Amino acid sequence: MKIAYLVYDEMDALKNEIFIDQLIEAGKKQQLNLRLLLTDDFTVSQLVEKCQDASFVFYRARNCDYVTSLEQANIPVVNSSHVNALANNKYMTLQFARTLGIPTVPLFTEREDYEFPLVFKTIDGHGGAEVMLCHTVEELEKCQQQYAERLTLVQPYIESNATDVRVWVLGNSILGAVKRQGKSDFRSNVTLGGSVEQYELNHLQMDHVLALQKAIKSDYIGVDFLLLEDGTWLLNEIEDPVGARSYYDIYDAYLPDLLIGYFMDRYAFTAI
Repeated sequence: MKIAYLVYDEMDALKNEIFIDQLIEAGKKQQLNLRLLLTDDFTVSQLVEKCQDASFVFYRARNCDYVTSLEQANIPVVNSSHVNALANNKYMTLQFARTLGIPTVPLFTEREDYEFPLVFKTIDGHGGAEVMLCHTVEELEKCQQQYAERLTLVQPYIESNATDVRVWVLGNSILGAVKRQGKSDFRSNVTLGGSVEQYELNHLQMDHVLALQKAIKSDYIGVDFLLLEDGTWLLNEIEDPVGARSYYDIYDAYLPDLLIGYFMDRYAFTAI
């Protein structure tokens, strides 16, 4: 039986206990012994040593140092350090997407260009946290003081009726997409009370998503776009690790089986 490791931060593991159990059971069906490791229990070097017998590591945290060190030890990691670093830096994500001709949410680069209301974000926030709508200079300065030790960015507020599209991508296949709409907040995250429904991508939208995947060579990511009232969209961010609660709510396909099957095929490990 092959061995692989599933790596989480402890707090995220507690929130994802059911998904973790499902992945472990999906592994057993393919003669894969998938074991959970918590970053809180290991230094970077200790985790690398622990994973020496791994067929692959499914990394579900956000500290790229772990991923880089695993790669340097020739241990395959889902996703790569390049994807992990890019997805957890909103500024880099937008700049990279623009080189591919993908429409993105604009960035303010000069303070004199600010127009209120505007959106203030930490570069590495996730799940809708650390995203603030500022209506005045005073509100913006308060946010800047609060996150003075963090890298941040400022963007124009774009009216989208608090609506975005989350697309799940596994290898070079689009697993599905949902439209999410905020309930009483300008953010559309379902974890913040938003609603969700299945969304059919058009050909241009599929081209945008697959062009991004091809360029970064991701294994399993989520890609989020603001959906504008005229039907066009703007790339907002990449999620790695990506949550799948909305996918479970909408789609019948069993995600753990899809993921484990892909990981086994991708890294050429067949069941014994």
